[in-house]
Amino acid sequence: MTVAAPLSLPPSQPPSLPPSQPPSLPPSPLAPVRLADADVAWLCELMALPSVSPFEGGDLDATVLAQRCFRDGAVRRGFTPLRWDRPDLDFLDRPGVPEQVRRAAAGSARFLTRQPSVVVSLGSAQPPARRLVINFHTDTVGPHVPPTLSGRVLHGRGAVDDKGPGVAAVAGVAAAFAARPSLSSQVEVQIASVPGEEGGAMGVYGTRWLVETGCVGRLMVFAEPTGCRVLDACSAAMTPLLSVHGDDSTDDHPYDGHNATLALGWLAVRLAERLGPLAESVGAKLCVAGLHTGEAHNRVYGTGELRCNIAYFDTHAASVLAEAVPVVVADAGAELASRFAGSPVAARLAADWSRVVRLRWLKRGLPPLANRDPALEAVLAAAGLPRHDGIADGSGFTCDAIWAAGPDRYVAVCGPGQLDRNGAHTPDEHVDLDDLDRYATHVRDLVLGFGAHTAAHTAAHIEESS
Repeated sequence: MTVAAPLSLPPSQPPSLPPSQPPSLPPSPLAPVRLADADVAWLCELMALPSVSPFEGGDLDATVLAQRCFRDGAVRRGFTPLRWDRPDLDFLDRPGVPEQVRRAAAGSARFLTRQPSVVVSLGSAQPPARRLVINFHTDTVGPHVPPTLSGRVLHGRGAVDDKGPGVAAVAGVAAAFAARPSLSSQVEVQIASVPGEEGGAMGVYGTRWLVETGCVGRLMVFAEPTGCRVLDACSAAMTPLLSVHGDDSTDDHPYDGHNATLALGWLAVRLAERLGPLAESVGAKLCVAGLHTGEAHNRVYGTGELRCNIAYFDTHAASVLAEAVPVVVADAGAELASRFAGSPVAARLAADWSRVVRLRWLKRGLPPLANRDPALEAVLAAAGLPRHDGIADGSGFTCDAIWAAGPDRYVAVCGPGQLDRNGAHTPDEHVDLDDLDRYATHVRDLVLGFGAHTAAHTAAHIEESS
């Protein structure tokens, strides 16, 4: 389908605002929400589908099956299917699209056709000012781990990141409309199930596409595991790829090659020594990650790659670090020559450093998220979802919520469980069903609170206009 013109989003810098205080509301008289056996069975069915990110070895068709499973399960619970679509290929030509995404599409529409986004809704169609959007992702990291239920603990890939939170959100929204049927004419709640969040894809063809084609609301909730605390600042990330393109040699003549293992190992050390402290000084995080040259013991490898990830919470930090990386790489050559002066092991590498060592950015220029909204912070807090400063204590992380910021909307990352505690991205990923029940209850109360907030805001606007 035709891509809509992108929204013009202002820099996501938080205004200086006083801390919000939750309103003094009585506890909800409603009983807590509990996922029914059918809900747990649906979640297990969804988790059994191996929708591993294609950037972590997943099968494209598994994403289609998972999205169909989610859509059909939501429809059985009273939701209306609104969207099953994806961007056109030219959408991937925009700035900020990671190189690996462009490479995966490779000029063919098949990749995006097998990576659809799904949106379902409850309530009558409303303008964004009276709409709440909940977003979760169906893609997972690899490898796939089938679901197993042990008592009240559900193990398996996607349990907490992110299929479990998505199903719990559906249960909570349905419970809100069941408790107050009049909501149907007052607000609309959309739930977006997106691909392309994991594997470094950064949500560019899922969440970004949906946001730029109208899937936005006054309140945007991303159901990621945060311990049910609201994070309204998320880091973005940039990925430099350092590579060596020189000559190989054998162990009989080890000094004839450009030793990529030495070059990349040296760069890893220099990045840790120089870029690491700089990243800390501007509130960013450096991850010196995968390094590969070869596996043989009797060969000098003249080619290889080193990948890093740099997460940042503001554009100033991104600029400082992006400018520093090429300086560190260039200086590392001179430092190698000095440190190993007279050593035949490094001689040819040092002499040809500027020719054989290269820097390429796999992704950069992505916007971090930072926004505040005292009124909606209070609505969330009253529903049992208090705001937390994730930048201050280092609990903030990178997710596709970075694309959702915009005028007249508040973006909050909030879901059950915690990434570390619940073993996200590990073979031990799990979630306690009691945590999903609590989140479903919070979501129900949030929808009810959002309805009350919207009604009060509308009434005040009418009074001012009269």
